Amino acid sequence: MAAKHRSLARVAGLDVETLSKLEGHNFRTAEDVLTRSSLDLVELLDISLPAAERVFQCVAKNVCPKPTTAKALLASRAGGTTTETNTTETTNKNSNRTTGEPGPSSSHLHLQQQQAGPAYVRGGVFLHALDQALGGGVPTGSITELVGGAGAGKTQFCLTLAVATAAPLEVGGLNAGVVYIDTEQKFSGVRLCEIASAVFPAVYARVATDSQTVAQQKAQALLDLTQRVLILTPSTLSETYQRLQGLEETFIDHGVRLLVIDSVAALARAEFGVGRGQLARRQELLGQIASVLKQQAERLHMAAFVTNQVTTTFGRKRGGGEGGGFNDRDNGGQGRESDFTNNDETDFEGHGDSGVGSTTAALGVKWAHCVNTRLVLEGASEGHMETAGAGGDGTETQTQTQSNETNAQTNGGEQNTAGTRVVKVVKSPRCALVGYEYQIWRGGVKVLGDRKVRVHPSGGAADGAIRGIFNGL
Repeated sequence: MAAKHRSLARVAGLDVETLSKLEGHNFRTAEDVLTRSSLDLVELLDISLPAAERVFQCVAKNVCPKPTTAKALLASRAGGTTTETNTTETTNKNSNRTTGEPGPSSSHLHLQQQQAGPAYVRGGVFLHALDQALGGGVPTGSITELVGGAGAGKTQFCLTLAVATAAPLEVGGLNAGVVYIDTEQKFSGVRLCEIASAVFPAVYARVATDSQTVAQQKAQALLDLTQRVLILTPSTLSETYQRLQGLEETFIDHGVRLLVIDSVAALARAEFGVGRGQLARRQELLGQIASVLKQQAERLHMAAFVTNQVTTTFGRKRGGGEGGGFNDRDNGGQGRESDFTNNDETDFEGHGDSGVGSTTAALGVKWAHCVNTRLVLEGASEGHMETAGAGGDGTETQTQTQSNETNAQTNGGEQNTAGTRVVKVVKSPRCALVGYEYQIWRGGVKVLGDRKVRVHPSGGAADGAIRGIFNGL
C-alpha cells in the first residue's frame, strides 16, 4: 500500500483527541490531511494554528520516504555475491569484540537474506552468456527493454525467462511467480510447457521409459509451473496503467519476481494517433507506466521486462557516423513512421546518405530514457564476429566474416538450424556494450556464448539506429 493511503490510526505521534477529531471530519488517510491547508484544519477541528502545523508535520514525517544507503541497497539483494555476506558477518564479529554487545546471530542473518529479494532474474543455462554480460542476469528493481522486429524472437525470449523464473530452486530457477501482460495475444501455454520440457528435461520431460509414478510427478511439476505464471490481457494502454496500480497485492501473494509486458508498443500505437496532442498524451501515459513499474520493481525486488517494436523514419538525413541516425522528436510525426518485419528490413551501414530510412526503437526518446537496460534483437547480413576460445572468456579471439547462410547446430541429439541473429546490450548501467549470436529452438532462446559480437558505441544513443551498428568493425 502506498504511504499516502496509510491510515491515520497507524501514524505515530497523533494523540487520541486529535485523531478523534480528524476521524469525525472524515479524515481517514494521510492523503486526506496532506491535501488540505493548515487553516482548513484550524477551522474544521477547532484547534490553534501551531497545533494544526504539528499535525501536518507528524503526518508528513511518517509517510515521507526515508533516504537509504548503498550498503542497505546491497543488503536488500540476496542474489548478490557471498563476499558481502561474509564481510557483514566479519564486521559484526569485530564489532562484538570491541563493544562486548551481542550482535545478530548467523540464523538472524540468514533470515534477513531470505527476506531480501534476488539481485537478478537469470535466464538459465541457455542464456548464461547474456546473464554474465549483464552482471548476473536481468536486474531486479529496474526496467529492462527488449527491442526487435517482427519475428525476431521477443515473445520466445519472454517465455524463456518466465520458465527460468518459475522453475524449482533445485534446477537453478527461482520457484517464483511471473505476471505476464500479453497485449498482442501471443502467449502460448503449450509453448511454455514445451520450453520447460526442453530446458529442464529431468523435471518436466516425459519419456517412454518413465514409470507411472515418475510420469505423474513430472506432470504435476509442469502443472505447478504453469500455475505460477499469471496472464493478463489488457485492451488499452490506459487499462494497463490502471491494472498495474492494483497488482501489488497479487505480486506479494504469488511471490512474483518477474513482470513481463509483451509488448508496450502494441497498445500505445493502437490507442493513440499521430497528432501532436495524441502523442503528448501517449508519452505522458508511458511515463506514468514506467514510474509505476520502477516503484513496484524496486519495492518488491522483481524484474520488469518489457518488449518494444521497431520503427523507421524517412525523409531525414542520417547522421552521427556509423550506426547513427535520427529519430523524429518522440516519433512525433515529423517523418513517416512504419513498422518493419524481418522480411523487408534493410541493413543500413550508416554512411550519412540522405533519403534512406533509419530503423530505431519505437515510442521515442522519452521512453528510451525511462528504460534502465536495453537489449536489441536483430539479424545480420554480414558482420565481423569475435569467436571466443574454448573457455568462452574471449582470451583467445579471431575475427572472421559471418555470412547470412543457414548454419546447422546440433543440440541435445537433435538437428536445429537458424540464420545469423544477434542479441546486443546497447544500454546498461552495469556492463559494457556487448553482443552474442542467438538461436531460437525447441527450448526457447539459446545465446551462443562462443559467438561474441562487437557493438559500436553509437548503439547506446537513445535515438540512434539499432541496425547495422555491429558491421564494419
